[in-house]
Amino acid sequence: MLFCYRTTAMATLKPSPIGNVLGAARAEVDTLLARAFIETPAYRALIQNTDYNFVVGRRGTGKSALFQKVREYFVGTGSVLVVADAPQEHHVIELQTLLVGAVGLDYRMLRAISRVIWRTQLLIEVLVRMRRHYRFFRSAEHTAVLAYIDQHKGLVEAPSSARPVMLVRAVLKDAASGVEIAPRLAAFFETDRLQQLIAAGLESIGERSMVLYDGLDEGWIPDVPATALLGGLAMAAADLTDRKTGVNPILFVRDNIFRALAELDSDFTRHIEGHTLRLHWDEDSLLYFVAQRLRVAFGIEGIESDIKVWNRFAHRALQERDGFLACLHYTLYRPRDVIVLLNDAYASASRDGRDGIVESDIELSARRISQHRLDDLLKEYETVFPGLTLFVNQFRARPTQETVGTVVSMLNDATERADFSNPTARDFGIFESGSEIFSALYSVGFVGVQENGGVSYAFCHDGTASTLASVEPTRSVMVHPCYWKALDLRGDTPPEGVMIKINDEYEARPSEELMNIRSSLLGEIYGALPRLPLGSDGSKQFEEWALRTAKVLFAGKISNFQLKPNSGATQQRDVVGTNLAADGFWRRIRDDYRTRQVIFEIKNYEELTPDDFRQLVSYLSGEYGEFGIIVSRGRTENPSEPEKAWIRTMWSEQRKIVMIVPAESLARCVSKLRSPRKYDYTEDFLNKRMDHLVRSYLNIPMGKKFRKKKS
Repeated sequence: MLFCYRTTAMATLKPSPIGNVLGAARAEVDTLLARAFIETPAYRALIQNTDYNFVVGRRGTGKSALFQKVREYFVGTGSVLVVADAPQEHHVIELQTLLVGAVGLDYRMLRAISRVIWRTQLLIEVLVRMRRHYRFFRSAEHTAVLAYIDQHKGLVEAPSSARPVMLVRAVLKDAASGVEIAPRLAAFFETDRLQQLIAAGLESIGERSMVLYDGLDEGWIPDVPATALLGGLAMAAADLTDRKTGVNPILFVRDNIFRALAELDSDFTRHIEGHTLRLHWDEDSLLYFVAQRLRVAFGIEGIESDIKVWNRFAHRALQERDGFLACLHYTLYRPRDVIVLLNDAYASASRDGRDGIVESDIELSARRISQHRLDDLLKEYETVFPGLTLFVNQFRARPTQETVGTVVSMLNDATERADFSNPTARDFGIFESGSEIFSALYSVGFVGVQENGGVSYAFCHDGTASTLASVEPTRSVMVHPCYWKALDLRGDTPPEGVMIKINDEYEARPSEELMNIRSSLLGEIYGALPRLPLGSDGSKQFEEWALRTAKVLFAGKISNFQLKPNSGATQQRDVVGTNLAADGFWRRIRDDYRTRQVIFEIKNYEELTPDDFRQLVSYLSGEYGEFGIIVSRGRTENPSEPEKAWIRTMWSEQRKIVMIVPAESLARCVSKLRSPRKYDYTEDFLNKRMDHLVRSYLNIPMGKKFRKKKS
């Protein structure tokens, strides 16, 4: 794109205050928010009707700013009881821990309990406000309300954020099982009666209540307990709206949380889908956003044209709409990104004694901002896609534009080269192919695909997984321009020459197979096992399944996996890998049993024979040490009596340990990866299995080390 430099004298701006000229990136500390807030269609929709219970947007799209201004509006009217809160992270984590300890990881049960907790909590919050209303003592319900407050005085007077924990603790000790917790909560705190009192009381005083909740990503990760807790809050909000209580909750939710709800919650469509307001920004709305802040910051409110305001701030090639779009290409089309970029650019201009930004200011700022945006991307998806950093690094110093076929081929090569020495490399085993990795990268907005027959590139910034199965290999692919500088990408087209189309107004409930590609692929590994034929017909498929499963489960502990021909059967192969563990189960195996090369003997049948044990033990020498695993298709977790006998024989005669691990157990370990955990389920499983083997089958005396005698 050619830039036209202006040669005429440019109007100057009056000096701005020292600091962030466009305000702060966080709404909580943004001094310009009060004077430069834009009454967007989303804002007007929230203050003019009660159709929406959920405001959904990406990180940095203005949810907190909207929360603050909607709260201010309703407080200012004086005719609405306003509850505005943001849960504290330490209380959220404590609540999750309590519930998991009581009921485990059953999503429906966790959600049912949290639904009662949040409904009670929201009603008590409204009760506190209603009691302060000047017409409260004229209502017929005031005596009953005061009696309820007196009965639960400690709870009512407690800090809002701590109250859900107090609700659970009040009934937890008396509940014989997790099933009893929800009904005990509802009975002990008389939630239904409280709801009736609130509804009647609001009607008596002629008021309604708005309950606004922000900061719901505090303490949240995309696992079952955290999502169930928010699922219960969402259901409680829907309950209060559907039952015409006069209480209208609005939850400000980040889109990755919303996607997790859509995936896990079977009632999502019925209760949530039709009550959602999605935040979206395009070039025009962002230009208006920036111009309004510039008007306030520089005292030029009299200029109506957004472009003229922009031209007072941006000089030379950055002027006009094309200049503004050139700046946007270094962002993800979010207000927060734009504020940070332009604040930093103006600081550079000020240091050079200029009153407006030019290309060099944006260039300098863009390099710093590019790394920040890349860091944000990796942090946001580090739990869902732990291998994202490794995937992204494959693009470092490559061209900005390539074909789909070239990118997929490059990612295939990276998959083949992966040695799994890094724990995050397990995603190379999960995704397995370059096309699957490419879909994941598209789903998080890292790469975009050129539209068929067009010139613009479509980027998906919502995290919705896409298989992109219909995209031909010759179609052009581009890494998002905001990441170019961080990755040192090279290309002939400047960022401002790229036409971007943003797809973030996705359907509220994407199809299940596209919901979470990583989770779906883990599900495929888990679900593939029962379909593999037993015996020689399915041996090759089973070997490949075992190899992929080992890569996924043991990445970071075992590297350089390969299928090694089984000398006892020419058509069979075993899995072998290098033990490099610095701690945990595999360090135990390396230190106690001198096993540097770990062998997994793959047997695609249920009943093991004595020859299977002899064959494995024959390999165990030198770097293969004194420990090996047989992966079988056994139906039970524990070995059969003949298998136990042969395990003892191999130990007593050869001083070699044989551990039998049914493939179903490994599949279960894979399934546990779909929900992030505070501990390593696979590590825990193997340690317990090893302890049981040593204590129950081998009877190895404590404190005594056995080593094979040297001849």
